Amino acid sequence: MKTIEELVAQVAKNIGADKPSAPKPKTAEIPVPVKTESAKDFTYKNGKMTLDTAKKIAEAAVIAAEKIGVKIVVAVCGEGANLVLLNAMDDSYIASVKAAQDKAYTAVALKMPTHTALKESRGGALDGLTNGNGILLLGGGFPLESGNKIYGGIGVSGGTKDEDTLIAAVASQYFGMCFK
Repeated sequence: MKTIEELVAQVAKNIGADKPSAPKPKTAEIPVPVKTESAKDFTYKNGKMTLDTAKKIAEAAVIAAEKIGVKIVVAVCGEGANLVLLNAMDDSYIASVKAAQDKAYTAVALKMPTHTALKESRGGALDGLTNGNGILLLGGGFPLESGNKIYGGIGVSGGTKDEDTLIAAVASQYFGMCFK
């Protein structure tokens, strides 16, 4: 089983993020369950994201944030980009509330991580797309997917673009590992 700390290191390496700042000492870790044939690690109702599942994803993001010393706001939405959960760590930025929601929405609406959408908006497939109407082209949003199906999205705000992207990627991978 991998811990959130191991996922942070692995994802940081995979996405090429700058090395996160030294983690604060923290003993709490979420073990990642072994992959199962069914989705019993997470619960769904009629194939949709539940509050219970959203809480587990947000908890993984918060632990990852604590590991690198960032106070974040996490938003989790379902496959229709509707908000399921909003979680703000103590002393997080007020501005991060809307940003986290918009990042989660953007990840689902565009079916890609928000940092990828930003790159694509600058001469790529999404050339000319700008922020507004719920779209936020900043790092920190990832679709929550398994196989070829998107079950929702996560948005993280409160750190730098690299920190937000790292934390959201960890939570997204946590979801993918537990769902399989």
